Amino acid sequence: MFRKRNPSAGAPPGTLVFRGEPTPARVQVVRYTEDTIDEVPVASIADVVGSIQREEFVWIDVAGIDDPETLRAGGNCFGLSDLTMENIVNVPQRPRTETLKNKLLMITHVLKMDERDALHIDQLSIVLGPNYVITVHAQTSCFLDVIRDRLRTNGSKLRARGPDFLAYAIMDAIVDGYYPVLESLGERLEILEQEALEQPKSELLRTIHQLRTQLIQVRRSSWPMRETLEQMVRSESPLLSDETLPFLRDAQAHCAQIVDVVEMYRESAGALISTYMSSIAHRSNEIMKVLTMISSIFVPMTFVAGVYGMNFTHMPELSFRWAYPMALSVMGATAFVMLIFFYRKGWFGKFDLQVGSNILPSLLQNSEAEEPEGTAESTTAVEVPEAEKVSRKAA
Repeated sequence: MFRKRNPSAGAPPGTLVFRGEPTPARVQVVRYTEDTIDEVPVASIADVVGSIQREEFVWIDVAGIDDPETLRAGGNCFGLSDLTMENIVNVPQRPRTETLKNKLLMITHVLKMDERDALHIDQLSIVLGPNYVITVHAQTSCFLDVIRDRLRTNGSKLRARGPDFLAYAIMDAIVDGYYPVLESLGERLEILEQEALEQPKSELLRTIHQLRTQLIQVRRSSWPMRETLEQMVRSESPLLSDETLPFLRDAQAHCAQIVDVVEMYRESAGALISTYMSSIAHRSNEIMKVLTMISSIFVPMTFVAGVYGMNFTHMPELSFRWAYPMALSVMGATAFVMLIFFYRKGWFGKFDLQVGSNILPSLLQNSEAEEPEGTAESTTAVEVPEAEKVSRKAA
């Protein structure tokens, strides 16, 4: 999770917080119409504002939020208030949609899992104007290249549908990025469940808590993201055309589906702790059962050995020639009889220190028997939208 940029206590509203030495922001500008596209190298935000034509659309991508000069200049050129700039610069902010004078501001969270299964959350701010879109984020490796590739494609409807459709495409790409994160968390959840049943180790509990923490972070981002898309649909802003609203509703439905999957995973992670504790208790019971059976077999043998180990003077068995073999035979016969008794009780073969091999099949059978219709579809909720997006991505 990124660190909060808090202004000092008593600072006036709209105070921008920058960390450390200023880092130059990378500004990428794409000017396009339905038939043409031009990626313009710029030296300053002021050059961009002066070159915007009414008949063309402009996408300005600012990568870097530690460049006070560029950000303040951009805010002044596009008429963004100090409070709006504070929401863009002082990250993290809660995802939401704000209706400005003649613009829309969307605060979103971008989720990504690295190769070490660490969750990274970054803020992406989107400003939608009459004929331009501004995106501001802190990532050095831009994740929006897929949108640029779509813009470069000749005949792409992304060019012809205006800046509102470009803003939707960016929001949709952000929502799509949640699915690989959920898929990774779901796979880890299954692995941890298997380990909790078969090899419940002490470090497993820490791993489960880390997974729960990541799910909580995903929930804190996905719930407001759903509200953000809902606010866009209900805003009735003239900046959002009627052709774009159905696509926004589709992205909102996908985000709602993500929220449902996150809630399901959170419940599973909570139940996983109970499964871990039950496995530990079951493992302890199995160990105690083995030790109890061993002790029960040796108790009568110890009794016989103790009686004849007292060495009293008047013990007639001590002078008997076959007393020692007979004592050993009695102890062996007692042990054999107890083994037969335990076997007939069914105690042998029913304990297994790796409890998952015996418990997991029964748990799966019970869950399938008790699962209502329609529930099974939720387990594959992460994969459902991919098929749905084929026709939509073609646009």
